[in-house]
Amino acid sequence: MRKGILKIVAVFAVMSMTFVTSSVVFGEQNEQQNPTDGIRWMTLEQATEAQKKEPKKVLLDLYTDWCGWCKKMEASTFSDPFIVNYINKHFYAVKLNGEGKDPIIFKGKEYVNASINNRNTQQLAWELGSVNNRLGYPTVVILDEDMNKLSTYPGYKDVEAMESLAKYFGENIYKTKTWQDYISGGK
Repeated sequence: MRKGILKIVAVFAVMSMTFVTSSVVFGEQNEQQNPTDGIRWMTLEQATEAQKKEPKKVLLDLYTDWCGWCKKMEASTFSDPFIVNYINKHFYAVKLNGEGKDPIIFKGKEYVNASINNRNTQQLAWELGSVNNRLGYPTVVILDEDMNKLSTYPGYKDVEAMESLAKYFGENIYKTKTWQDYISGGK
């Protein structure tokens, strides 16, 4: 009798562990899909498709795998609750590896990884992110609803700087004020 009870307890224990494990796994998947948990990053192709249903500006994060400042910006700036919610509401957020090897089709043109200034660089990253014939990481690029470049901002952005940048474009302030006037509080 005692062995029978132990078998039943063992079966329930295994079933309980399976249920708990399944709940945790599925719960983690659902949490990752929750928009308040992080920026909803997408590919450029996904953003282009999304534009057809609901036009929004695009905030493009140019990064590389080796870039320490890119990792810092991801861990601090792009995880700030205000930044997460603001970007998710007003932009399609796209990450683009500036040294990515895969070809990218953008606005009917194919871009590949090529040697630019003696560095292997994704041509699209160069086209969108270079300033004064230089490309650094991280760089934030803002595209309009038609996927045309509005502006490029190289370098690490802390939460305050990213908030200013996001509001400047997210609230269409760029249409009535220059960036310099906006950040200096000028009219």
